[in-house]
Amino acid sequence: MLALVCGCSKRQMEEIEGGKYPVQFSCGELPQKESPATKVTDTNFEAGDVIGMYSYPSGGAMFGSGDFNRSNVPYVYRNEGDLLVKDGQVPMYFPADATLPLTFKGYYPYSEQMGADGVLALDIADQRAGQKGAVLYTDNAQGIIRTAEYVKLEFEYAMAQVILNIQYDPVTMPNGNVASISAVTLEGNGVYAKCDFHVENGTVTAAAGSATRGTIGLKPGVATTTATVMPGTVLDLAVTLVTPAHTYVARPRNITYERGRKYTYNITLKDGGEVQIGEASILEWEPGNDPNNDPIIGEPI
Repeated sequence: MLALVCGCSKRQMEEIEGGKYPVQFSCGELPQKESPATKVTDTNFEAGDVIGMYSYPSGGAMFGSGDFNRSNVPYVYRNEGDLLVKDGQVPMYFPADATLPLTFKGYYPYSEQMGADGVLALDIADQRAGQKGAVLYTDNAQGIIRTAEYVKLEFEYAMAQVILNIQYDPVTMPNGNVASISAVTLEGNGVYAKCDFHVENGTVTAAAGSATRGTIGLKPGVATTTATVMPGTVLDLAVTLVTPAHTYVARPRNITYERGRKYTYNITLKDGGEVQIGEASILEWEPGNDPNNDPIIGEPI
């Protein structure tokens, strides 16, 4: 995979610092679809967002002990589109040997809880206050030698997203108000409330000891509610919605959630406790593509 580099800039003049060659990162534009998110705005990150970066010699071990093996170094996004190492942290450097390429990987949002083995524990059971655990991942910058100027990082989601559009049936319940819904949950075999993100390859796996059949709580009282879910096959799904009059249980078909995709279900609540749910529509889940004003990514972990 080839990494993108952009043109020269005034920072290129600072390439040698005490005989060392600092790595300069930039972020590519994030595609915007329906509306800007509150954390990834319009087409890019917000100034001050922190990304955890890794470097290692291409073809070597990611978590080795060499001079160019760096782990979870916090870099801060600037309005100019580049990343600067966080104050007090040592930046990444290229080798003086221009023939030795490096590979760079990273994730957002940065977390001090990231393990030394590159595994970050995610608890996504309670998303009633808004979506969380939607990690962004980059691994496009591979085989980069020190002649590169800015190393352009391209991000994608490591998780999947479920969107529920909820309405009362206008014929049988014309006065129904979604604000009266007090609880919304997603439950199924393969819905994991706790999982592990692996920065080495961008995969997400079930956490040790996590129940095979898990439940995720979504934000209630709104017409559109969202949740981050772990990619994988889910069986015997149940969406439960609690109202003053009824507890509705919708049962979507079995499905395989794929990373970087969002799955939208339209749910109609009817009189007598009957509920209708359609087939999931599937689209790419892209940064900057948010169905409402809830954060796509959320606050740093």
